[in-house]
Amino acid sequence: MKTNTLTLFLCLVLPLLGHAEGLLAVDNPAKNGQGNKVYAALEAFEGNDQVAMRQYGTEWQGNYSPRNGTNIGLLSARAETGVQWQGYRLGALYRAEALVEANRDTSDLVRQYNNSSGYDVGRTYQLDYQIRGFETNGARLSKSFQLDLGGPWQMDLGFGLSYLHGKRIKLETVSGQVVTLNTKDFNAGASLNDADSRINVADSATFNAPFGRLAAPSGEGYALDAGVVLRHRASGTSFELAVADLAGRMDWKDLPTNGTNYSTATKYYDANGYVQFNPSATRTSSYQNLCQVLDPKLWLAANYPMGDFEVQAASSYTRGYWFAQAGVKYHLNPQWVINADFDFRFNTFGLALQHRWFYLGLRMDSTDMDTAKAYGLNGGINIPF
Repeated sequence: MKTNTLTLFLCLVLPLLGHAEGLLAVDNPAKNGQGNKVYAALEAFEGNDQVAMRQYGTEWQGNYSPRNGTNIGLLSARAETGVQWQGYRLGALYRAEALVEANRDTSDLVRQYNNSSGYDVGRTYQLDYQIRGFETNGARLSKSFQLDLGGPWQMDLGFGLSYLHGKRIKLETVSGQVVTLNTKDFNAGASLNDADSRINVADSATFNAPFGRLAAPSGEGYALDAGVVLRHRASGTSFELAVADLAGRMDWKDLPTNGTNYSTATKYYDANGYVQFNPSATRTSSYQNLCQVLDPKLWLAANYPMGDFEVQAASSYTRGYWFAQAGVKYHLNPQWVINADFDFRFNTFGLALQHRWFYLGLRMDSTDMDTAKAYGLNGGINIPF
């Protein structure tokens, strides 16, 4: 029952001005410029509510500070590079996204199981856990349009369409309950359903290939994005709205899937007396053709200039979770801007330096990488021609 997340890719491999916004890396196509240029942009973030990120996919050691309700783990990575002209952008695209959700009982049990720290005697753990994650590459075409509303207001609209080629998908759910007998033993009545394109279908220890058929999973799909920016010419105030995956889906073929039940009939004990379970005893394996509907992601922002400063209140949203931020920009001169902001979900502080030709920013909740529960990197480069 160890928690898994997709690996955070590309943080150090691309040349680092794009306009992906917030922790969910929502791109607003209404911000496409009119000038001709080559561009590259990167936005990457991962964080969780419970433990240091370096422990999240391993043993959950160190400081543990979960929420009483649902605890989440979030991964969002987006990279795009291509060419822009007259409001159009055509580029190669990479995306990796994952959302892990676990209630407090599940979170506590995972930590105690991973650490062999002993279970709470007499406690009943109600299990509720799921992960939804995928990784794709592909191509994206977007276009912005300028509308003069008359008077002081200017509106920019934008739309983007992506072709997506699936690289990986992982969908996993756990439900049921665990009742402790003592600090090392418990009875379980739980089920795990796991669809993962990286399951080794040739290894009988992880997958019972139906009729011995070894199939390679594949995925193809699309995503439609939309955005708007409303500007007040006199004051410089602006409002932004963007929706990534306004409509989007991935069709996966031959996706390996395991359904496993955990009960007292399959348990045994390790050398230290801690209870273990044999998943192969009750595992049912199959291939699925799956239609994955992409979850829409929303970005809202209000910007207000104050001399050389500009303040922003903003938030991202997906699947019932809001990721609010507050920030301020300081214009050192016409060429250079310093941007600082704070996110209220993971308590990260972001600091970025912006030039008209490039942008680079870092985000963390702690300066110590060993204890940080969230961190991110974003940046971009523009080369006019």
